[in-house]
Amino acid sequence: MMEYDEDAALAKRKQLLSDAARDPVGAILTEEVRLRLVNAFSRVTPPEAPEFTIGLITISSLYDSPKARSRKPGNIVLNWRKLLDIVPDVSLAGLGAASLPVAPQVAIVLVGLYIWNKVWRGAVEEFSDIEAVTILALWKHRNGERKIAEPEGFVRVTELRASYALPPLTAGEYASAINRLIQLDCIELENGIIWLREYIQVTYS
Repeated sequence: MMEYDEDAALAKRKQLLSDAARDPVGAILTEEVRLRLVNAFSRVTPPEAPEFTIGLITISSLYDSPKARSRKPGNIVLNWRKLLDIVPDVSLAGLGAASLPVAPQVAIVLVGLYIWNKVWRGAVEEFSDIEAVTILALWKHRNGERKIAEPEGFVRVTELRASYALPPLTAGEYASAINRLIQLDCIELENGIIWLREYIQVTYS
């Protein structure tokens, strides 16, 4: 019967929570909100537990080729759709963070970007409200195929920023945000059409 290493999965979940707290905005959020964020954004499955065997060691066995058994790794799945599902009511979640530099909904997306980049690329970078509001607006106005025209995206980002009392972006700032989201593999751009990646899956052991 296959057994799983639940301790490894628990350690990975704790690491994601720690990553959320390392982000400058995430550090301001309450622990309860960080937990809700990570639980919504991520799904962690455990790797297969190591197999313990008892065998007779003989002189001849020392010269035999080792019979290694591969261990099935665990998975981390980050899902934007599930994270953004909590955005509309996150301001009701008892943030207790009057010192947040951005709206609570934008803060959630900022921390999501930090975690995505850390898990997917192994890189630690800070993000601004520009990238966060851009991806939030693109998701809010995507079509059924998770696509939106790049020019329409600019209009929608401008509208959303205004609703958060943030200054409008120039065309150059919007283009830079789109390019950075492409580098993060959050979106793809082809022939002026933006496609939003819903999730990534990373293995660990």
